[in-house]
Amino acid sequence: MAPQAELYPALHRVRDLETAGISDLQQIIQTFPVIDNHAHNMLTEDNAYGSAEHPFESITSEAQGAALTDHVHTSLAHIRGIKDLAEFYQCPETLQDVKAARYEWVRRDYPGLIKRSLEGTHATMMDDGLLPDAIHSFKWHRQFMPTVSRIVRIEAVAAELLEHLAHAAGFMRVGLDADWDISQTESFLVRFNTVFRNQIRTLANDPDVRGFKSVVCYRSGLDISLESRKNFRPHQSLTESALLQSFHGFLQKAVRDHKYRIQQKEVNDFLVVAVCDVLEKLIDTEGESLPFQFHTGLGDTDINLVKSNPAYMQPLIEAFPQVDFVILHSSYPYTREAGYLATVYSNAWLDIGEAFPMLSRDGEESVLRQALELTPSSKILWSTDGHFYPETYWLANKHFREALEKLLTSYIAAGDITVAQAIDMAVDIMFWNSNSLYKLDEERRYPELLRACGREAVDSMRTLVNGGSKAPSFRSYASTAVTGTGAPSTRPGASLSTTNLPLPNQSLPLRSGSASAPSGQSSTAVLAQQVTALDAFTQANPNVKYIWVQYLDYTGTLRNRMVTLSQFRKQLSTGKTAVCTSALTRLMQDDTLATGASATGQFLLLPDLSTLTLNKGIASPSATVQTWWMADSQQVPVTEHYDRCPRWLLQSQCDALKQEFNISMLMGFELEICFMRPVLNENKSDFAEFEPLHLVHSWANMTWQQLELLPVIEEIVDLLAEIDIHLPQFHSEGAPGQWEFPMPAFEPVKAVDVFIRAKEVIRNVAKKHGLKATCYPRPYSFAPGSASHTHFSINGPADTVEKYEAPFLAGVLEHLPALLAFTLPVEESYQRVNAGIWAGGEYVCWGTQNKEVPLRKCGPGHYELKTNDGMGNSYLAMAALLAAGLHGLRQDLKLEHQDCTGDPTGIGEEERQKLGITTQLPNTLEKSLKALDRDKVLRRALGYAVVDDYLAVSESLMEKCRGFGDVKRRLWLMARY
Repeated sequence: MAPQAELYPALHRVRDLETAGISDLQQIIQTFPVIDNHAHNMLTEDNAYGSAEHPFESITSEAQGAALTDHVHTSLAHIRGIKDLAEFYQCPETLQDVKAARYEWVRRDYPGLIKRSLEGTHATMMDDGLLPDAIHSFKWHRQFMPTVSRIVRIEAVAAELLEHLAHAAGFMRVGLDADWDISQTESFLVRFNTVFRNQIRTLANDPDVRGFKSVVCYRSGLDISLESRKNFRPHQSLTESALLQSFHGFLQKAVRDHKYRIQQKEVNDFLVVAVCDVLEKLIDTEGESLPFQFHTGLGDTDINLVKSNPAYMQPLIEAFPQVDFVILHSSYPYTREAGYLATVYSNAWLDIGEAFPMLSRDGEESVLRQALELTPSSKILWSTDGHFYPETYWLANKHFREALEKLLTSYIAAGDITVAQAIDMAVDIMFWNSNSLYKLDEERRYPELLRACGREAVDSMRTLVNGGSKAPSFRSYASTAVTGTGAPSTRPGASLSTTNLPLPNQSLPLRSGSASAPSGQSSTAVLAQQVTALDAFTQANPNVKYIWVQYLDYTGTLRNRMVTLSQFRKQLSTGKTAVCTSALTRLMQDDTLATGASATGQFLLLPDLSTLTLNKGIASPSATVQTWWMADSQQVPVTEHYDRCPRWLLQSQCDALKQEFNISMLMGFELEICFMRPVLNENKSDFAEFEPLHLVHSWANMTWQQLELLPVIEEIVDLLAEIDIHLPQFHSEGAPGQWEFPMPAFEPVKAVDVFIRAKEVIRNVAKKHGLKATCYPRPYSFAPGSASHTHFSINGPADTVEKYEAPFLAGVLEHLPALLAFTLPVEESYQRVNAGIWAGGEYVCWGTQNKEVPLRKCGPGHYELKTNDGMGNSYLAMAALLAAGLHGLRQDLKLEHQDCTGDPTGIGEEERQKLGITTQLPNTLEKSLKALDRDKVLRRALGYAVVDDYLAVSESLMEKCRGFGDVKRRLWLMARY
């Protein structure tokens, strides 16, 4: 994340809010960034010059046709707007001169015009439902602002679904024969209701989506009937309902005309009520939902002006008290009515957009004044309703800042408010109200914005005018910028060092995308750096002919795309990355799909050249490279991370720890492996059994039989050293053929990269010697199981451990039952962690040098997580671990658990109570998955979609394995891990 000073170099900072003066208020209003809670997409360059379909004059008027072109030039809003734009373009104050100047700027540097117009806009909630063929996607705009999110127009979703379902149902018959019986329509409507609601739920869990919007105001008016709430109750027939009758006529006409725009009152009202119902249920299941925006007031001739009065919405707002309704566009000319609703209903919010710059100066000031007549400033949101032309954003923001400054200073002069109160009101309206309502969490990403307006960073951002607001999401938005500038390592076989090479994929922002190259570099320079890094590696390793592009799926299965070296170099030089189906996150180990998997969508695989490493242990002239998963984009080079990427989820938690608390984490894994002798079936097509390598075996011993394996073990250690994985020690473990390979400590993402790489090397060497290396959790019921105990330590300035160790640990303990869903990911994992075997025990607790608890304290700020094995996706598991610790830090949780020095199972209930040990760990996968499903904090931190995908694939795998029987499932899992 770029420092705030680089983003807003002119930002004024209030040193002491209570002693601030008028000039502080004025400068804050003019320099503090805004969150634009409602706007639309920019036209593509080909359409940006202006045309009859979207005339440039519309930037100051909602009129159309002759009403616009013949008369707009005499309106005060237009005259003022042209004067302002003439100053913007440094040209004479005429419409013709402004058009000529902007034509040249669009031709010469359209992105530059957009960037200039959006200066001071920090975030935008973008309704992308206008002219989809003529505009850029909402993601494209992320190159100009830190945050761009999507607002979904429900009528567009419904129309698309209707057309698709009508085709699937066989209704797609254009002509006069669209005359099927109403009973068929009834079945179709039931199906449509289910699919539409499911689609709204899916979109609500999309991290790109921050809200929904309805244009029912345009279609049939805001007098929305609630009658359809009754229509889909159990045992309720639709046959006699007005909705079915209306829908039947609408659908037949839609099929006849092949036009699915929904403009039938009963149907439009039903869509609104259905979305409200889904959003309200999300509160019960997820703990939060998304705001619902409504066009009100000001609009073109499509609108019924009388029914655009938001007062009609009062029954709807009352009927769904948990749904946040955003009343858009100042509701002009019904601003006072909208302000009344926002005042008396906690779930209603007044947006004061679009009036700027559509009204005269007096009109704009009057709208703002009317909004503040009754409405608390904590319920007012700013937006531009910017659309098509970048100047609409610029003009709206300019006029709004001028009006806000004039109005608040006049209130101060009248003695109504203090300067401090005025500053709070200004920044709430401009920024913090939207930040809170849409759960953007910008205070975590840009804490300097809090300090600039005289506020200290707090865990749950609250508007200071009313003292409270909804808690934001805890998702971290930060950068993995690597600042090293030295030459890449050229030692044969070594991986490229992240501290020596400024690789572009290490500078990618977690926010939903920024197209600018790191450190001001051009895209060409970024791609050239990638190629230079590859060339340095291949010069040191001239025998490499193939590259394995790797990615770890949600089951912990390592997938590979193998390409020739020349093809890989071509991909790097052009920025054209490999693609992968989005279904990967619901793909099981044998390539069958988990419940809910979709064939639609893809993401990109961006090689992280810091992980480029020779393949060791196999006779292949190849190297491997790990990847970042990136959002599907035509942009070169790609810069937007795919929000379901496990490596990126882990990196984002590390960045949040560093930026919010100056904590650097180190991690290392104790990799335990059992070497077994595989027995194939008669036709050699599958495994029939995995036999013990030898039975005369004990921990840290070298028996006569164990000595037979020593050359294999030493070969593994030597090969790991050749790729810069230097083991601090290695030794035999307690089960037959079991050895432990403790990994060195690294920052978390690299630690998991190294862990995965080591497992691959061990697998390869074992295969070379006719053995199977497995991390199956409990190969033998009579011997200890295999784990991957994880060491993690808190590091930072001198007082870091003393200050943060307790709340971090408290957070981990609070979420430990849910964490087990990631760290013990198969049912067999729970056979390893029983009491009395030094494997983590049965209770949520910790203890100093105690191996019978899940969290062993090894030293100050240093812990060992014992309830972890090598079966799952360790990026996800460690991301969840750090997210839990972050929650403890952010909430400053008290560590209620005392140091447990014995076996918590054996000390008795009374002693456990004294130590604060009250919660048992889940002892089955089913229980830990339920704990994860209920854990709202981890859902927010990792992303709802990620957790849903993980739960789906885990539950599907659980059902699959249960169908195998004990013998087959053991072989099936052992063969794959």
